Amino acid sequence: MGLARSLVPALAVAATLTAGCASDDHSMVVRERFEAVQAPHRVAGTATRPGQVVRNDCKLSAVYKVREATGTAFLIQSQGLHLRLRVPAKGTKYELECLGSLLAELPAGAAKVEATAHALSGRWQRSLSVRTHVPSVRLAPGRSVRPDPRKQLVLVDWPRKPGGGYDSYRVELSFRVPKAPLVRERVVYTASVSCGSASYLQPVVPLIEDLGFVNAFTAPPDGKPFDFILPHLATGISSHGEETQTLECG
Repeated sequence: MGLARSLVPALAVAATLTAGCASDDHSMVVRERFEAVQAPHRVAGTATRPGQVVRNDCKLSAVYKVREATGTAFLIQSQGLHLRLRVPAKGTKYELECLGSLLAELPAGAAKVEATAHALSGRWQRSLSVRTHVPSVRLAPGRSVRPDPRKQLVLVDWPRKPGGGYDSYRVELSFRVPKAPLVRERVVYTASVSCGSASYLQPVVPLIEDLGFVNAFTAPPDGKPFDFILPHLATGISSHGEETQTLECG
């Protein structure tokens, strides 16, 4: 489907937070939906010479809902992300995967954390692997990220849909939290890197070296969904961008 996919509801590359009805007066359910923007592509093998540079060119695409003087419009953007991994020693096994886990930092009190993939066509859905209260995650070589106080790290594994179907679904992450005027989180889309005995996740949306900024949301009293727009894949209103990330064995 790629960039030619139909403009369906929730086209904005967004996380939609919905404050659901709670079964008691002290907690609420949040449902957060993420669009798939990364095409899976894996490059793996064994280095044949010292200092070999392994290349993997990743494709990302997104559709953003924007407001203009004449009304609402849709901005389609794509990105060519060129991952370059330097493997220092001959005989070292490596793997570069464009589609890594979704990494989120949620409130420590978030419970019943579940993730489900829903086809945009409505034809299928399935539960996904979710790891909660992860003590630390390696982001970039030699760098471990731990959750902030009163927070937890959560990892969600995306479905792997090859070819043009990579963006034919969205993922809903649901969890229950104590009632509060704001829900705060940090989220990054990642690529996966393995080199020898080391492995780590590399943030790709946004292109940073950590979990980035905190998103704070006010849950509307009527439970109406609202959107969190991902960072743009290209500068300004450009339709396409190119980025290169030089990686090291960690």
